[in-house]
Amino acid sequence: MDCDETFNYWEPLNLMLRGFGKQTWEYSPVYSIRSYAYLVPYYLIGKLAQLLNLNPVHVFYFIRVFDLAGFTSFCELYLFKTFCNLGFVNLGNWYLFLSSINIGINHGGVALLPSSLALQCVILANCFILKSSREVDKERNLVVAVFWYFIGGVLGWPFALALGLPLGIYCGFGILYHKLNWTILLKIVGILEAVIAPIFLIDSYLLQNWVFVPINIVSYNVFGSEGEGPEIFGVEPFSYYVVNLLLNFNVLLPLSILGLLINPFITNLRKFNALVSSQLIIWFLIFGSQPHKEERFMYPIYPLIIISSSVLVSKIFSILKTNIKINKILYHILQFGFIFTTTLISVLRILNLVENYSAPLKIFEEVSNLPPQSHQTNICMGKEWYHFPASFFLPDNYRLQFVDSGFDGLLPGSFHESSNLIDSITFVPPNMNNKNQFESDKIIDITQCDYFVDNNQLNSKPQLILPSLTTDKNWKLIANKKLINPNGNHNIIGKLMYIPQFLRKYIPYKVEYMQFCLLERKKIEEKV
Repeated sequence: MDCDETFNYWEPLNLMLRGFGKQTWEYSPVYSIRSYAYLVPYYLIGKLAQLLNLNPVHVFYFIRVFDLAGFTSFCELYLFKTFCNLGFVNLGNWYLFLSSINIGINHGGVALLPSSLALQCVILANCFILKSSREVDKERNLVVAVFWYFIGGVLGWPFALALGLPLGIYCGFGILYHKLNWTILLKIVGILEAVIAPIFLIDSYLLQNWVFVPINIVSYNVFGSEGEGPEIFGVEPFSYYVVNLLLNFNVLLPLSILGLLINPFITNLRKFNALVSSQLIIWFLIFGSQPHKEERFMYPIYPLIIISSSVLVSKIFSILKTNIKINKILYHILQFGFIFTTTLISVLRILNLVENYSAPLKIFEEVSNLPPQSHQTNICMGKEWYHFPASFFLPDNYRLQFVDSGFDGLLPGSFHESSNLIDSITFVPPNMNNKNQFESDKIIDITQCDYFVDNNQLNSKPQLILPSLTTDKNWKLIANKKLINPNGNHNIIGKLMYIPQFLRKYIPYKVEYMQFCLLERKKIEEKV
């Protein structure tokens, strides 16, 4: 879903596991605004997969399933169990249902991104906030909640710490009014030190320099000098988030916003609902006001949106059943209608994303099956560079290279390859900058490419027009898969959701595709 996931996380992880990968400026020791400590849990699972003799592509999916999807699933089930153990079984059922079919969680919960770790930790933190609503082990549960905010913010994404502010204020008032023992502050400080220490030591050891990456991240993004900061990578209006959240949550978004206002006044869970609503308000205020916007910035609040909407939906159906006491058959029709409609919309949207955007994974699965080579073999990409899934799909001795495509930003370089991982990590790559300025050493001439991956749309660079490559005596087409054309002529239904083939003659469905292709340079004897 996000090329930042590939180049800032899967690539250095591939370096740690296989000894090579593409390197962004963020990983240059000069800047050090990405943490290797964050990658350690995934490295350990990847190492286990290698010990099981899985090939690199299977290692990629092994990490995806067990470390990413697996941990998100565990967090969701733990919150469901917490609701049920506290007597809110109906609410737990609604939460588990709405979370399981959610479009945003479907990709945000399985991404190798710090904001996805924050998503997971926010679920667990709110589990223990919920547990603290009962006086038994109240302080212990609050401290554990703080621990998960620290993990999500310090190991994951520093800005996610903002979601812990309401809990911090709550604890402060609790101490002030003698409802909490002041020693809870000592426990929180101790936990913060316990979280910071291993992260600091791991990154400092691997980079061979005293460094605390979260400070570097905040410094660049908040206090960057002229020509630096996130804005250089693009700005969007607030409507970007509105549209994006509607696509990922459809009817749940307005329900969660309504719940944000109403839920704190619902009995039994007032404090918990107030803290959930406060977190949502803080996040919208902070990130809605920032010029640079990305979908992944919303990942940490995805579970909060689902919790807010689940509380409201549960309450609505409870009122219909017990207070209004509508006809039992009508009640079940309304409930089934809501469940069926939300499931259908969500599943069709997920299938739409798979059908329209899975071509890069499919093509690079073809790449993973290319014959082994004893020398370096170059897989080149031009204007489609951002659709590269990960070097886990490259066989040994195959390397990703970029050719000139008219892109004027800074492309990733390559990690220095060494038998010693620390040598690769500490090597200072040439011609890196934090201003997104193009550097010519990040591209090679197309004559040095053994394979080429591109779409069949025209390019401003004549030598990269794919149709000429397919008919050129130097190239032959190996595989091609359909990929939605971002500049194509689509209708609303076609862009929003999947429609089964047999229904497309009855429903106005239009999507314009392009071909995502893998080409091989012909051998001399094949050109004759």
